[in-house]
Amino acid sequence: MFEAPNSAAALARASQKLANGVSSGLRRSVTPILYFERADGPYFYDIDGHTLVDYTLGWGPLILGSNHPAINAAVTRQLACGYTFGAQHHGEIELAELITRVAPGVEQVIFSSSGTEAVQAAIRLARATTGRDKIVKFEGHYHGWMNNIHVSHRPRGNDPFQPEPGFGGQPVSEYQHTVTAPWNDLGALECCFAQHPGQIAGVIMEPLLVNSGSCEPTRGFLAGVLKKCRRYGAVSIFDEVITGFRLALGGAREYYGLEPDLSVYGKALAGGFSLAAVGGRSEMFDVLRDGRTTHGGSYNGNPICIAAAIATINTLAQPDTFKRMHAHGHALRAALEKAAQSHGVQFLTCGSGAAFSAHFGLAKPPRDYRETLAADAADCEKFRAAMLANGIYLLPEGRWYVSAVHSERELEIATKAIAVAMPTIAPATH
Repeated sequence: MFEAPNSAAALARASQKLANGVSSGLRRSVTPILYFERADGPYFYDIDGHTLVDYTLGWGPLILGSNHPAINAAVTRQLACGYTFGAQHHGEIELAELITRVAPGVEQVIFSSSGTEAVQAAIRLARATTGRDKIVKFEGHYHGWMNNIHVSHRPRGNDPFQPEPGFGGQPVSEYQHTVTAPWNDLGALECCFAQHPGQIAGVIMEPLLVNSGSCEPTRGFLAGVLKKCRRYGAVSIFDEVITGFRLALGGAREYYGLEPDLSVYGKALAGGFSLAAVGGRSEMFDVLRDGRTTHGGSYNGNPICIAAAIATINTLAQPDTFKRMHAHGHALRAALEKAAQSHGVQFLTCGSGAAFSAHFGLAKPPRDYRETLAADAADCEKFRAAMLANGIYLLPEGRWYVSAVHSERELEIATKAIAVAMPTIAPATH
C-alpha cells in the first residue's frame, strides 16, 4: 500500500490559499496528489521519502529527464546574462535556425510561452491567411484550454458533429466557428467542407492522438487530410505539442513523412522550460509581415527558455537517441502485453515507443476517441495504483512517456513492477 501522509498534509495546507489546491486542474486526476522535493534523471523524489521512476515526464516536457547537465549548463550561463529582455537576442536566431534545420518543411517559426498560446497563434495565422473563420478539430483531440478550441475533447453526446464545451464558462459564441468531426474518417471531413463551403480556415489535429488513448492514424488518413486542405484552400495544422521532438527529432513530420502547412510545438521543445513555437512554410507568416495580423507576448523568445531549448535539441540530435527511446518504450509495451496475457487479462497498447497508451478490456486498438470509451477505466486506475506502490509513477488513462535518459535499469524496475501489478487485475476465476 502506498502511503503519503506528508503530501496529504501539504495538499490540505495548499487548499486553504491556492484555489483547488493545485496549479492545473488536470493534476487533480493524478491520485494520490503527491508533492515532490526534487527530481534527477528519470526519478522523482516526493516529500514522504519515496523514490519513483518517472514515466509522466511532467505531462510530457521532460524529454531529457530532470536535472540534465546540458540544460543546466545552458540555463546557468544565460542566467548571468539576463532573465528576459522584451527585445531581441542571438539565442532566438540560433533556435529558429536549429528548428528549421531539423523539422522537414519548416522554413520559419514564431515563439510563444505555452502550447495553448501557440495553438491560438496558428489559428490566427490560418484565419488571417485565408480570410475565413471556421476551424475543424477532431473529437478527443486536445489543443489547449482556450474557449474557442477546448471543444469536444471529452464529448458526452452521440453526435460527433455537434461541438460540446469542455467545461463551464464557455459561451457558445466563443466556439461558434469551431467545427467538430470524428478522427480517422476522411468522409466525415469531406462532409465538413461540404456543409461549410468556402468558410473553413484550417484543420487542426494531433497526428498521433496521444491525449486520448494514443489512437494511431489509419493508413493514408493524415495524407488525406492534407490533400483535402489543399483542395479546399484550408490551412493544415499538426498540433505537435506532444509529438514534436518526441516521435523523432523532426517530430511527426519526420515520423510520418508529411509536411502540413503549420506545426505547433511545445512540451519537449525546451526540456521542461516554458516554450512553444509555430513552424511552417515562409509564406504562412506573410500575414505578420504585411500587417494583416500580429503575434505578441512579453515572454515570447524568453532567453532562458530559448537556451534550454537549444541544449535540448542538440542533445536529442546525438546518434541513436530516438532509436533508444523507442526501443525502451516498445520493451515496456511488450512486457505489459506479455504479463496481461499470462494472467488472462484482456489488454493492449498502442501508439509509439516514446509515447503510448495502455488499454484494459479492449480487443483491438482504438481508432478514435469514442472507441477508447470501451476500455476499462477502473482496471486502468487500479493498475496505476499498483504500479505506484511498486515505485512507478504514471499518468492517468494509461498514458506512458519515455525519455532519452530511461535506461535498462529503469526498464528492469518497471518490468518487475508490471509483474507484480498485473495479477491484481487478473479475473477472479483465473
